[in-house]
Amino acid sequence: MAGTIKVALELVDSIRKQNIETKDKIPGSDTFLRVWAAQFSRTEDEIRKILYNLRESHYIFIINTVAPDPNLFVYGEEVYMIAEHEILTELKRDADTSLERIYESSNYKRKSSFQISRELFPRIKEYNNTPLGRAINLVVMLEEYLRILSSTSYEYTEQWRKQKLQELYASESTTEEISSAFSQATETKRAVDIMKESGKEKQDPSWSKATQSFTVEFLLRVHFRKYEFDIIKKLIQTGKISQEKELKFIRDTLNLMETRTNEDRILKRYMEEMIELRRYCQAKLNIMRQGSQPKQAS
Repeated sequence: MAGTIKVALELVDSIRKQNIETKDKIPGSDTFLRVWAAQFSRTEDEIRKILYNLRESHYIFIINTVAPDPNLFVYGEEVYMIAEHEILTELKRDADTSLERIYESSNYKRKSSFQISRELFPRIKEYNNTPLGRAINLVVMLEEYLRILSSTSYEYTEQWRKQKLQELYASESTTEEISSAFSQATETKRAVDIMKESGKEKQDPSWSKATQSFTVEFLLRVHFRKYEFDIIKKLIQTGKISQEKELKFIRDTLNLMETRTNEDRILKRYMEEMIELRRYCQAKLNIMRQGSQPKQAS
C-alpha cells in the first residue's frame, strides 16, 4: 500500500532527526519500536518489517547490539542509523568516546577504542547484554559500515535507494501511488543537502571554503554518490583538484565503479563519463610524473 512507503520515508526522517539532533542519538528497538508503532498505528512486527526493507534499500543500517539468549531470557536488541557517511562519522566519534569511558569505569585504566575493540571483540559473547558489549558491537559495526559506504558509495544515492524501495513495494502499489508517497514525504534534508544549503551549491566556486570543513576525499565521495562526474572533471580542469593523491583516489574509485555497472543499472548509464574521467585523471598523472623526472645531461 502507498501508505507503507509514506510510513517508511517518515521513519527515515525520524531516525535522521534522532541521529543528528538528540542527546541519545541512536534509536533502539527496545524503546522505539513501541513509539513508532503507536505513532504510525502499526504493529511492532509491521514496523520491524518496514525497517528491514529500509535496510535492504540502503536508507538505514541496523546493528545488533545484544544477541538473543533464550536460556537467559535475553531478547535481542538492535539500533538504527541513517546510511550516510557524515552521520555515521559523527556517531562513530561518539561511540568511540563512550566505549573508552565505559571501559575505564569498569577496568580502572585507559585504552583507546581501537585497542578495546581489538582485544575484546573476539570474546564478545562474554559481554552480551552488558553496556561494554553493546558499546563494542556499536564501534565495530560502525567502522564496518563506514568502509561499506566508502567502497560502494554509488549504492547509497537517493536514486538507487528510491528505485530499490519502489521495487520492494511494487506489488502493493501503483506507479502513481508510489510517486505520490515520495512527493508527500517530509522534506527533511540529508547532511549532504545541508552542506549545499550552507553555500556549497552544485557548482559552488568556493571549493577552498568547503575543504576547510571537509576533506577533499569526503567531498569527492559526495559527488560520486550523486553520479556528478562532470562536476569532478570541472574541479580538475579549474585546478581545484590538483594533488597526485586526489587524482589517484578519483582514478581508483572510477576503476572500482566500472566493475559494478552490472549491479547498478543507474551507474551503467554513466559508463562513458566514467571512462572519460578516468582517462583524463590518468593523463594528468602521467604529465605530473613526467614533470617530476630529472632531466638527463646531454
